[in-house]
Amino acid sequence: MAELVLNFVSPIIEIAVPKAISFSAAQISTAWGLEKELGELAQKLTMIQGLLQDAEKRQESDPAIRNWLQRLTDVADDAVDVLGEYEYEVLKHKVQTQGRKMKQVHTFFGVFNRTAFRLSMADKIRKINKTLDEINNQGVLYLSIRFSDQCHSTAGARQYPETDPIPDCSKFVGRHNDVLEIVKKLDNIRSQHILSGISIVGFGGIGKTTLAKSICSMVKEQKLYDLVAWVCVSEEFDEKIILGDMLEYLGSSVGRKNNIGALIQELGQKLEDRKFLLVLDDVWNEDRGKWDSFNSRLLKILKTSGNSILVTTRSDKVASIMEALPMQKHDMVKLSDHECWLIIEDIVLRSSTETSIPLDLEGIGQEIAKKCGGLPLVASVIGGALSREMKTDKWQEILDDKAWILQDENKKILSILKMSFDRLPSSLKKCFSYCSIFPKDAVIFIDDLIQLWVAQGFVHKSNESLVETEDIGNEYFKELLSNSFFQDIEWDLYGNIESCKMHDLVHDL
Repeated sequence: MAELVLNFVSPIIEIAVPKAISFSAAQISTAWGLEKELGELAQKLTMIQGLLQDAEKRQESDPAIRNWLQRLTDVADDAVDVLGEYEYEVLKHKVQTQGRKMKQVHTFFGVFNRTAFRLSMADKIRKINKTLDEINNQGVLYLSIRFSDQCHSTAGARQYPETDPIPDCSKFVGRHNDVLEIVKKLDNIRSQHILSGISIVGFGGIGKTTLAKSICSMVKEQKLYDLVAWVCVSEEFDEKIILGDMLEYLGSSVGRKNNIGALIQELGQKLEDRKFLLVLDDVWNEDRGKWDSFNSRLLKILKTSGNSILVTTRSDKVASIMEALPMQKHDMVKLSDHECWLIIEDIVLRSSTETSIPLDLEGIGQEIAKKCGGLPLVASVIGGALSREMKTDKWQEILDDKAWILQDENKKILSILKMSFDRLPSSLKKCFSYCSIFPKDAVIFIDDLIQLWVAQGFVHKSNESLVETEDIGNEYFKELLSNSFFQDIEWDLYGNIESCKMHDLVHDL
């Protein structure tokens, strides 16, 4: 039965790809405003074809890959159905345009119906494209399915980089030793217990999440665990949400499993005889009862030793509560002034054609680095502000700003972030302020965000400009990104930025 999954999905995609390519190039698709969605559909289906060869070899021995293929089959069926619906509408339009003797009222309703159809079709294709991206990312990043050489030849001349949202440890300023130390501790204590772990504790903006991602990258490289799951917990500690997020991260669909018992049962099947690392990011819960309940549920379904939890938190109390398990605490220390300068220098040079910062600016910049308090978030945001204004007087203004003199650590950080925000152009201020509609820790999809900016009238172009408003919106996003107002960037398999998050301190602005 396992062999049938691939046998069905390959011909389905083989039908869908040429149709999507043909339709995206058709003149009527341009007239109806659907060429972009159809082109992306063709591109994503073509790329996913390249994963099938490796999946075919491994599906018999790996149930997770069989499930992945089944999910792919379902969305490929949806794509064929949508393309068939589109083809029918195109044929109907051709028949109608041949009969020019229709009454004017029919023409009016024909235009109205086509507009409704176009909006509906665009929405359907976007949803399919989004699901295909998720399937692609799951296959490459978490199931380690690899592209065949055939894929690269059929996808065209452009080479799409395989990107990983987890940062390169070598580019992680001042934290490489932390990564090595924590990975070593995890490996040492996990063999002695069914469930153990480490709490990473530190100020907001000190880099706990980035450190945890670098740790995940290293344990994946060293293959210390069979599975790694990442859950952003934030201020609400809800067992059901955490368990559901774990399953979704591991490639399962929660579906209608609306009770904890069903979630636990499926999670038990997923984790059976597998060693896993669970990352609980940005934990605030100081209720020992909730922790004990969550830990006891995990312990009931775990059958082998060697499983770990990695917690990031600002709270020492959270770390002490977690000591009910065999947990160790890792206190993050602040970066040195020199390390803060390295971050600032890197961000400034990324936005410049120069290979080094002029000496007059470097002296001021190093003084600014001393005021960053050892926090990489502050150094990153200030680096963005400095990169926009490469003049001595502007850098001196930032150095002399009153935001640095506040004594309260949290108020000082917010004041510094606001200083950087205040120096943005008004157009970018409006766009960034609008992002507060998203909850903290929410994943923000870039295409959706830009469409919202356009709809709100935040993105303008001159009458003479040939650039589309969406392209201008994309430049706005890149500008905010270069100023470190967004983080946790995720790329799709084509090298495009797909989603991001806002740091909770930045969100508080």
